[in-house]
Amino acid sequence: MAFYRTPHDVTALPAWKALQQHREAMQGFSMSEAFAADAKRFDQFSLSACGLFLDYSKNLITEQSRDLLVSLANEVGLQDAIKAMFGGEIINASEGRPVLHTALRRPVGDKLSVNGVNVMPEVHKVLNQITELVGRIHDGLWRGYSEKPITDVVNIGIGGSFLGPELVSEALLPY
Repeated sequence: MAFYRTPHDVTALPAWKALQQHREAMQGFSMSEAFAADAKRFDQFSLSACGLFLDYSKNLITEQSRDLLVSLANEVGLQDAIKAMFGGEIINASEGRPVLHTALRRPVGDKLSVNGVNVMPEVHKVLNQITELVGRIHDGLWRGYSEKPITDVVNIGIGGSFLGPELVSEALLPY
């Protein structure tokens, strides 16, 4: 498995340079004028999918802006990177591992192979353990050293890495 890598310097790409020029051209953009000039602006810059509604019509964006952003996404291989992420490929180059936060939202019965092993049963096992623990905390059943109910939990994390939570887990292991 190869690591997914973005281009070394995304700002050197032609699509990025085109976006910079477009940004300069957009300096005089007026939202009220954009809506007045285009009765279909809301339809053009909003969408509904998977139970979500996204209205980006009230952002500083034009058709050209959208087209240029799509060009940049294509130029950096975003679609391949998304497939790699959801496919469990190694894309976290600094830790040499897949990023599996997407597995947390997969339904029971889904399969996700990492190094030939379906990780989903373990993911759902841990999610069930978390649900049980949260229930015990909410019900005042989980007690600390003083025998008082635990009321506060601190989780130390750094944006998707396992290093912060692992540090806390190892530090608290004797307790």
